[in-house]
Amino acid sequence: MTANATPCWRWPTVIAHRCGGMLAPENSIEGLYRACVLGCQGAEFDAMLAACGTPVLMHDETLERTTVAKGRVDATPWQVLADTALRARDGSVSAARVPSLAMALQTCLSLGLAANIEIKPAAGADRATGETVAALAEHCWSADARWPLLLSSFSTRALAAAADAAPDLPRALLLETVAPDSLALAQQLGCVALVVERTCLSASLIDAAHQAGLGITIYTENNVERGRDALAAGLDALITDRPDRFLDQY
Repeated sequence: MTANATPCWRWPTVIAHRCGGMLAPENSIEGLYRACVLGCQGAEFDAMLAACGTPVLMHDETLERTTVAKGRVDATPWQVLADTALRARDGSVSAARVPSLAMALQTCLSLGLAANIEIKPAAGADRATGETVAALAEHCWSADARWPLLLSSFSTRALAAAADAAPDLPRALLLETVAPDSLALAQQLGCVALVVERTCLSASLIDAAHQAGLGITIYTENNVERGRDALAAGLDALITDRPDRFLDQY
């Protein structure tokens, strides 16, 4: 693989997955602080709409796996979620509570962290989630921030809605598998980058993305040797559950 850096990628090389990776409760403010203390410069986290329309940090459509509560996120109002305890990675109850997207963005700004918001719509809520998340992100993020804000999603409908709501915010297309038309689709959506599942990465994909003017990063890379080789070969960044393993090198 040949390195060919693209100016379209304007974010850190190592990005903590779901705020702090495996080192803190998933999608928590605690995770952002943990990432910062480690020296990580960027964090990725998921944004989903609560019943009242408030964007909150949550990956699953239901609450059971990551919190002490039960039920659907989109059926639970923010006032309830704000007082809902998150589970630690070992399943125990933590002191952390479900944060709103606004809280996470303000924390990133105060810590100087880059923020990659994955727009994570519940079923049938792609457009509403894309619009709401993008509008709030544009409102909350400072023009003087060290890093631009990055929106990403697997949902093309959510990305298109985000583009309508906040056309100036950079966007990335998330892909679990790469199809022959993936680069063209990202370009049609006005994206600046691809974020692909790590096993999809190849020399030809890195080169093709860069030749198309797109940045390229992968999720979720926790193997240091493999990640180091990919970065040396031209990969722009990696999203990892173990940022501590990479920060002494990048």
